[in-house]
Amino acid sequence: MRLLTVCSLILGSLLLPPAANAAVTSARPAPHLEESVARAQVFTYDTTTDAGKPVQASATLYEPTAPWRGKGERPTIVFGPSTRGQGDQCAPSRAGMQVGSVGLSKVGSPTINVSYEYSFYMMALRRGARVIVADLIGLGMPGHHTYVNHIEEAHALLDAARSGLSLAHAPADAPLGFAGYSQGGGASLSAAEYAESYAPELNVVGTYAGAPPTDLPETMRSIDGSAISHVLGYAINGFAERSPEFRDAVLEEFNPRGIDFLRSAATSCVGDSVLTWGFTDTRRLTRTGESLSEIVERKPVIKETLMRQNLGKQVPNAPVMMASSPHDDLISHDQVRRTAGAYCSMGGTIDFIAAPGTSTIPRTGVDHAVPLYLEMPVGLRYLLDRFNGKPAPSNCAA
Repeated sequence: MRLLTVCSLILGSLLLPPAANAAVTSARPAPHLEESVARAQVFTYDTTTDAGKPVQASATLYEPTAPWRGKGERPTIVFGPSTRGQGDQCAPSRAGMQVGSVGLSKVGSPTINVSYEYSFYMMALRRGARVIVADLIGLGMPGHHTYVNHIEEAHALLDAARSGLSLAHAPADAPLGFAGYSQGGGASLSAAEYAESYAPELNVVGTYAGAPPTDLPETMRSIDGSAISHVLGYAINGFAERSPEFRDAVLEEFNPRGIDFLRSAATSCVGDSVLTWGFTDTRRLTRTGESLSEIVERKPVIKETLMRQNLGKQVPNAPVMMASSPHDDLISHDQVRRTAGAYCSMGGTIDFIAAPGTSTIPRTGVDHAVPLYLEMPVGLRYLLDRFNGKPAPSNCAA
């Protein structure tokens, strides 16, 4: 029995990433709009790619001035940002006063960086919760931002949690929650899925995921031809950087306009993308006139790369609230509901919410964006209830 125990410990240590993955490598004060609410630091830390290779990422730590009046240690909420863009200047930590800025991209074109969720960070901080905002891998750091690479989003958030707690001199087992909307919803949900295997020492008590893109091929079809079509370029650039086979399979299908689409995506923020490439139909970018979704179905290496990132394959180790508007015009309500059902079937504690929203002009993204401001306060209350030890609601049997 003793031999088995020793072997189990050795095997477990081999399966876990080394603790050095989350080491803080730099930190500096970060001015922001409401410095009376929190002190902020931008920091860099070690994390890993989806292949386990070391890479650095950046994040912002907000330490609240308000005391935590709830139960136990001060909790921490790690936010995954919604879509900012792919240029380094788009990173949340690089926004002026952590709220927004206008400047020039690497190629000299005008660009704007807006922090849509800043008010929600302040909402959590005023309640005494610590906040960490992860930029995600490649955003504001060398290399392409690996947009909607859910495995790397999980690593980035989990290592941001580890390193941020260390930087804050907080207990390593302080209560922790993940939150995000859209791309950030996918990031928070992926962190919830991978927490048990990648960072089992973290004390994750809950996750809020709003409108997460859990099925990448389906999301690609929805986004093609919409106001934010250019984000498909962010995704292709990121996956191409990790896989030469994926890169070659995509590039041989693109015409010169398609190549320009990808090059400009690498230096754009989402506002720039809407202005320059909004409502682009990917059939105009390919040599054959096929849509990107049709090419995905024809080329196994592309489809397999995307399918590997789909969520709903392993149950989160703590309760999750998933919210989606039935009127969402970019990330379908049905894919979020299916993923919630998959978690339920694996024994998860899931509160799936059909969130209020709007139904205006399809494919503009308005009906995707509005629910962010309606859902996020509900998600934060959900996390605060978990921090205070309240039983987690679940409608899995509904």
